[in-house]
Amino acid sequence: MLLDTHHHLDFLPPSARGVFLAGTRERGVRVVAQTLIPSGHRELAAEAGEWPEPHALLSVGFHPWFIGEDDHADAELAVLERAVRSTRFVGEIGLDLSPRRAEAVPRDRQVRVLAAVLDAVHRAAADTPEPYVLSVHAVRSADVVLDLLEGHGDGGERVVPVLHRFGGTSDDLTRLVRMGGCVSVHPAMLGTKKGRAYVRQVPADRLLLETDLPTAPRRLGRAPDGPTELGASAAAEVAATLRSTVDTLCALRREDVTADIARTQRRLYGIEGDTAGQA
Repeated sequence: MLLDTHHHLDFLPPSARGVFLAGTRERGVRVVAQTLIPSGHRELAAEAGEWPEPHALLSVGFHPWFIGEDDHADAELAVLERAVRSTRFVGEIGLDLSPRRAEAVPRDRQVRVLAAVLDAVHRAAADTPEPYVLSVHAVRSADVVLDLLEGHGDGGERVVPVLHRFGGTSDDLTRLVRMGGCVSVHPAMLGTKKGRAYVRQVPADRLLLETDLPTAPRRLGRAPDGPTELGASAAAEVAATLRSTVDTLCALRREDVTADIARTQRRLYGIEGDTAGQA
């Protein structure tokens, strides 16, 4: 079983989601459905009863690009506080301190929201034996994100950060591993010298897979681009991307890491089976 730990299911039209999930299941794939704001998670959860089993793992998130003014942020944080009592998957959360994004959502507001999310997660995690898993966006901010995680950290026992499309420094990567964190490997990481060095540096039992697909919200077109075709093509793309990523990882590291990834999927997400599923 291959697990896409960072997928944007909500970027597919509702009518295509069931077809997509049936298609991924047939290919030996499951996805963790990240959300951009907590109320988006609530909407997906309400829809999930219509999906084929086993369906997506739903993650409650508050993406830094989508943090509004303080009143909006506080209302969404209240939704998240309730949601983390029903799901232990949290994402997409984090910081984006690139100039354009920090101008749109000031650094102080981003940091305040992320700290509040971590507070809520750690309160909820104290009451459950299974780890909470965070999918973390960290653009030009890995050191700041790691400072916040360390301030809330427990060595990866109850809360495990997974940095999505990791782009920090080698020292940041060492800090992440030491605090019990993981890296979800996006194909783009494998196309750069730095990314390839990082995926060799990470211990095999801290590697996970991701696609970050779809890259943008998808719209239904006229036939033959209806919900069935859109859902089926999206499932095929995710499965092919995951399989290609695994193959490239194994080649770069000169070792077969599929069993290590499968064990980490099982430990963090409860996903059974190896990563040799049909793709």
